[in-house]
Amino acid sequence: MKIRSRITLLFTVVVTSILLIVCSSIYYFSGLNRQKDFRKRLHNRALTTVGLLVKVEGIDSNMLRRIDETSVITIKNKSVVVYNDREQEVYSYEDTGITPFTVNSSVLDKARRAGELYIKDNEREAVVLDYPAKQKHYTVVAAAYDKDGLEKLSQLLSILLISFFSGTLITFITGLIFSSGVVSPIKKVSSEVKEISSQNLSRRIQVNEPKDELDELSATFNDLLTRLQESFEIQRRFIANASHELSTPLTSISSQLEITLQNERNADEYRSVISSVYEDVRNLNQLTRSLLEIAKASGTSDGVELTLVRIDELLMRLPAELRKIDMAYTVNMHFETFPDSEDKLLVFGNADLLYSAIKNIVLNACKFADDHTANISLNFLADHLLVIVKNTGPVIAEEDRQFIFQPFYRGATSVDTNGFGLGLSLASRIIKLHKGKIELSSTDTEGTVFSIHLSVARMFHNI
Repeated sequence: MKIRSRITLLFTVVVTSILLIVCSSIYYFSGLNRQKDFRKRLHNRALTTVGLLVKVEGIDSNMLRRIDETSVITIKNKSVVVYNDREQEVYSYEDTGITPFTVNSSVLDKARRAGELYIKDNEREAVVLDYPAKQKHYTVVAAAYDKDGLEKLSQLLSILLISFFSGTLITFITGLIFSSGVVSPIKKVSSEVKEISSQNLSRRIQVNEPKDELDELSATFNDLLTRLQESFEIQRRFIANASHELSTPLTSISSQLEITLQNERNADEYRSVISSVYEDVRNLNQLTRSLLEIAKASGTSDGVELTLVRIDELLMRLPAELRKIDMAYTVNMHFETFPDSEDKLLVFGNADLLYSAIKNIVLNACKFADDHTANISLNFLADHLLVIVKNTGPVIAEEDRQFIFQPFYRGATSVDTNGFGLGLSLASRIIKLHKGKIELSSTDTEGTVFSIHLSVARMFHNI
C-alpha cells in the first residue's frame, strides 16, 4: 500500500472513530435525558392525581377523571391507577382505546419498600409510587407513551447518521487532499533522484528554506551524491592511472623484446635486454602487489584477521627493513616515555597491514628527505596512540595536500622520484580500516610531519 493510501486510510479511520464516539455519546445522553424528563413528568402526574384524590375534599372519581381527560395533551396514551394499602383499586383512568397498565402484588410490594419504582412494558413506561397520607398508604401506577420524546430522539438519530456518513465522506476526501500535499514533495524528490545517473552525478536535489524533515532528507541525498561523485571521480582517475602505469612496463617489455628478436644479438646485448626487461617486470610486479594491497585495504575490517599488536615492536622492525631497501635510508626512533600498563601499547588490528601502512609513510619520509632520514616518535594519550613520522624534506605545497592520499597522485616534488603514487593512498586506507586517522602538516620550520592516530585495543569496539 502506498504512503498516500495509508495516510488517507489512517486519517479517515481516526476522524471517523472520533465522529462515531461523539455521535454515539450525543445519542446515548440524549436518550438518558429524554427518559429522565419523561419519568419526572410521570412522577408529577402520579403525585398530582393521588394528591387531588386524597387531600382535596369534595373531589370524587368522576371529577378526577374529567381533570385527567383535560391533560391528554401533556402525556399521550396515559393510564393512572390508585391502590389502597390492601391493594384494592380506589381510582383508575385510561385514555380512550388504551389498556390499563396492570401490575402484580410483587411489584406493588417493591414500590412500597423502595418508595418509587420505574418499569416498562413494550413502548409504555410506568412509575409505581408509594404515597402515605392520613395514616394510610396509597400506591399509584401512572403509565404513558412518550411519543414526542421518542420522535425527537428518532429525528436526532437520523441527523446523527447523516452527519456521521457525510463527515466520513468529507474526511476521506480531505484525507486524499492532505495526503497528496504530504506525498507531493516526496514524489518530487523521487523524480529528481530518477534523473540522476552515474553519468550525471553533478545534479542535486533542490533544498528549500526553512528546512523540514523532507528537506533534511534531500540534503542527506545531496551529501551522498557528493560522496558518490567524488568516489566515481577517484575511481575513474584510478582506472586511468592504473591502466597507464600497467601499460607502460608492458609496452616497454613488448617493444624491447620485439626489437631484440628482429636481429641476432651477442650475449652482452641479450644480457642487457634481459636485465632491462627484468627491471620492468619487477616494477610491474611491485605495482600489481600495491594494487592488490589497496583492494584488500578497501571496505571494512570484517574480512581481515585482527589480533592484538604491540605498536612499539612493530615500529622497531622499520630501521632494519628500510636499510635493506636502501643503505642510505636512516630511521631514528624516539621513545621518550613508556606507559605503566602494557595495554596502552596494544592496538587491535592486522599486524601485516599496519606494518605496511607505517612502512610506506616512513619510506616516503626517507625517500624525499634531504638527508634520507625519518624520525619516528610514539606518544601515549588517554585512549589512543600517536605515531609521528617526520622528515626535513621539501615542503609539500598546499594544493598537493588535499590530493596526496589519492591513488597515483604525485606532487610537484616527487615527479623525479621513482614510485607509483600508491604508498600514501594504501597507508590512508589501512589506517581508516583500523578506525584511525592520519594527518599531514608541512612547513619550512618543522618539515613534513605525518601524525597517525590509532585507538588502543580496549577502545577499538567503542568507536
